[in-house]
Amino acid sequence: MKTRKPMLGLLTFSYHSIIGSLILSISSALFMGIAAEIFENNIFVMFFLFSATIAAPYLVIQKSEGTPKWEPYLLAMPLKRKNLAAILYLNVFIASLFAIPVLGVMWGVGFIFNGFVTEAILAGGYVSIAVGYGAVLLMAALIYPIGSTKFGARNMQGLFFGCMIAALAINISILFGGQWLGLSSIVISLLSIGISGVAFVVSLFITKAMYAKIDF
Repeated sequence: MKTRKPMLGLLTFSYHSIIGSLILSISSALFMGIAAEIFENNIFVMFFLFSATIAAPYLVIQKSEGTPKWEPYLLAMPLKRKNLAAILYLNVFIASLFAIPVLGVMWGVGFIFNGFVTEAILAGGYVSIAVGYGAVLLMAALIYPIGSTKFGARNMQGLFFGCMIAALAINISILFGGQWLGLSSIVISLLSIGISGVAFVVSLFITKAMYAKIDF
């Protein structure tokens, strides 16, 4: 059996149980974007940007709960144990891309009608996008390796919320710290994405190494 087929099967299986929630989250983000267009309100724009960027990957992380509960299903397929970890990270990465068409639609709508959303994004809304992406990437980077330990397995609910709060706190600290230092919005965005992105990649290798040793 070719490797592509089981990998595709794992991805399909991962998203099957949350497809309804994903559709609802995307629809809610579009509704918030339309409200931002109608009322020309910056608060609605910020809520739209956050919901569009973090909702899908957050749902994926929430489903996995730090470590997959479906190891017997996974191990029945021709995949190495350490590659099971890669599926978790790949799911989060793919989910983070869902925001691109949502942002594209609202960007186009804003440009056609009044340029409001487009202007908001160009004027600094990308900082909200960066903080949102940074938070979900860092949350995954924290929760998956810790969730693979005995401590994490015994305290999964606390671990989930603890990692979420820590990821948000770190990225918000980068935002306010950068503003306090007088850094530009672009630099702050790059720092948020860069730090969280590096942590995400490093965490992947750590979790792969841990999975290779786990006795499922």
